[in-house]
Amino acid sequence: MDMYLPLFPLKYLEVQGLDESTLGDDVRAVAGQAGVQVQADKEPEHNRFIRSDQYSFIKRGVPALAFKFGWIPGTAEEKTFKAWYAERYHAPADDLSQPVDLAAAAQFDAILEKLALRVADADRRPEWKPKSFFRRFVR
Repeated sequence: MDMYLPLFPLKYLEVQGLDESTLGDDVRAVAGQAGVQVQADKEPEHNRFIRSDQYSFIKRGVPALAFKFGWIPGTAEEKTFKAWYAERYHAPADDLSQPVDLAAAAQFDAILEKLALRVADADRRPEWKPKSFFRRFVR
């Protein structure tokens, strides 16, 4: 987990790498049960999926995902998200005094727990989808 940003209530879960592997199907099922809508990466041009911690796994052929609290363009949540990046990301203001929605963080943790259990209890390991760019890293 890296920077999932529980800055507001969890209505949408943005999943980077959503359509690359069977993990996307798993997270859709688990989030749906929690009443949370899954979104694909809204800013793929930022290449966050390959600039974060999970990319070490991906380069070794291991399917992985990255998560952020999602939002709809034009909403207060988008404004909060973009302000956090502009004012706090890698800045002195990225400290323990920043706003965190504790209930939303707990809800996210519960979704992540159910996802981990679903994947661990499955009959098969997660697999890259046939059209995934990242299949090339499978050894």
